[in-house]
Amino acid sequence: MPSCKPKTRFIPATCAWTLLLACTTLFFVFPCISLYNKWGIYVPVYQGVVTLFVVLNFSLATFMDPGVIPKASTDEDRDDDFRAPLYKNVEINGITVRMKWCVTCHFYRPPRCSHCSVCNHCIETFDHHCPWVNNCIGRRNYRYFFMFLCSLSIHMISIFTFCLIHVLDRKEFLTETNTIVSMVVMGVIALLLIPILGLTGFHMVLVSRGRTTNEQVTGKFRGGYNPFSRGCCRNCCFILCGPQYPSIKRPAKYIGRYKFKPSASPPAPVSTITSQSQVRVYMDNGVQAPNSTAYSQDTAGLITQDNGLRPLPSPCRAIQHGPSCSHNYH
Repeated sequence: MPSCKPKTRFIPATCAWTLLLACTTLFFVFPCISLYNKWGIYVPVYQGVVTLFVVLNFSLATFMDPGVIPKASTDEDRDDDFRAPLYKNVEINGITVRMKWCVTCHFYRPPRCSHCSVCNHCIETFDHHCPWVNNCIGRRNYRYFFMFLCSLSIHMISIFTFCLIHVLDRKEFLTETNTIVSMVVMGVIALLLIPILGLTGFHMVLVSRGRTTNEQVTGKFRGGYNPFSRGCCRNCCFILCGPQYPSIKRPAKYIGRYKFKPSASPPAPVSTITSQSQVRVYMDNGVQAPNSTAYSQDTAGLITQDNGLRPLPSPCRAIQHGPSCSHNYH
């Protein structure tokens, strides 16, 4: 897959950071001083909190792992891409979702996962690749990208309003440095405000519907039921207050952090599978296919041996093994 040249891929993000920091600094150095003398400390404190929130979310969206799924090693399933079917179908909330075999990463992409041609990686819950943050927007950093857009809109409207008030109060002294800087900052904000507000409103609609930009642009679930939607209120709460998923790029960082206590209740009895009709197929995302009873390699881990069940492979290895192993992936 093609990727951006290292010398040019940082230009949009550098421009975004420069405009944000330059306009904010000019506001605090010049017109904010006059507003402080008129209204007190409330204006710089309010705008300082908003600026901190903008910079913090911008940094998290830029530098956080968006949900990269590591590629399978060259030694694993070397011939699987030649004999694997291109698609696999899974059923989620009564809707059949198609998973595609990634010829670059060598595994079936989980639902809502897509391969980014810029980063050359598969991203969980892929939304889009944003050049202004020089990063993909996916499962782990979409929350911060969305909050960055909302806080940036408030930040721009506030600075524009305060600069306008300062210019109107000093309209008899338009040649002063504070007034000139205020008008320059207002001009820059006026050029960027409508696109930023439009993008923020677009993502508000996507969040309320439980969709990603990739799903909206490609027309998935158009005119039909979206199995990933929880309803408008729950979609918004999930984006803002949902769990923060760990990074798969460095799984060793999380090993041993979470300890599970054994259950006090007695273990359930283990039954022996005596016929293939008892075997049910579980797909890559853990969704059960209720109508499938055919035996395949996907259910090989459930076949009994010596009157007992063989253990399932670990979830992380299930994705990297591609078509020879399609168990639940978290």
